[in-house]
Amino acid sequence: MVEVHKVSGAAFDGNVYLVLDKKPILVDAGMMAGPTLRNIKKYIDPSKIEMIVLTHCHHDHSGAVPDLLKATGARLLLSEKEVGAVGDDLASVAYLFGQQAPEYQVDETLKEGMVLDTGEWKLRVMETPGHSLGSICLYEEKEKVLFSGDTVFPDGNIGRTDMYGGDTPELVRSIERLAKLDVKTMYPGHMEITSRDVNRQIQLSLRFAKSI
Repeated sequence: MVEVHKVSGAAFDGNVYLVLDKKPILVDAGMMAGPTLRNIKKYIDPSKIEMIVLTHCHHDHSGAVPDLLKATGARLLLSEKEVGAVGDDLASVAYLFGQQAPEYQVDETLKEGMVLDTGEWKLRVMETPGHSLGSICLYEEKEKVLFSGDTVFPDGNIGRTDMYGGDTPELVRSIERLAKLDVKTMYPGHMEITSRDVNRQIQLSLRFAKSI
C-alpha cells in the first residue's frame, strides 16, 4: 500500500509530499530543507528518495531543491516549460519572499502524458498552465489521486494568476481538464489534503476561475 505524508514544516512553504512506494519520491520541495528533512526522517532515510518532482518552480515550492538534492541524491524532474525560470528571481517569484532564486540542475524534463512509474502508482503528467507557464499536476488513475500543485486548492480555491507567467484564461482551461477527472483524494500545493467530495470542490474552483 502506498503511503503519502505531508512533510513540509516551514511557515509559508508550499506543501511537500513524501510518496512511499517501491520508488520513494518527493512532490515539490518547499523553501527550507531543514524542517522537511526532519519530517522525512520520521518515515525513511532521505537517501532512499529516488526523485523530486516539482509541480512548478515558484520559490515556495523549489527554494530547498539544492539542499534536498544534496541530502537525497535524487533526480530532479520539472516541466520543460519551467526550466528557463530556474535561477530567475522574477519568474520564480523568489523576490516576493525576499530571497534569491537558487540555481540547480534538472535531470529530466516533463511534458503532457508522461507517466512516472513509482511501483504501485503510475503518475500521469498533466500540463496545467495558468498559475505559471509550466505548472503540472500528477494524476494516479487507479487510486483516483491528484497532486494539484497550485492549480486548484480545496473548497473552490485556485492559484494566483497575477504573477510572472500567470494567465487566467489558461487557468480556466486547465481546471476544465481537471474537472473531467474522477478524483478521490487531492494533495494540493497549499492548504490541507482533502478527500471530501473532491470533484465538487474542483467544480467550485472552475466556477471561481471563470468569474475572475
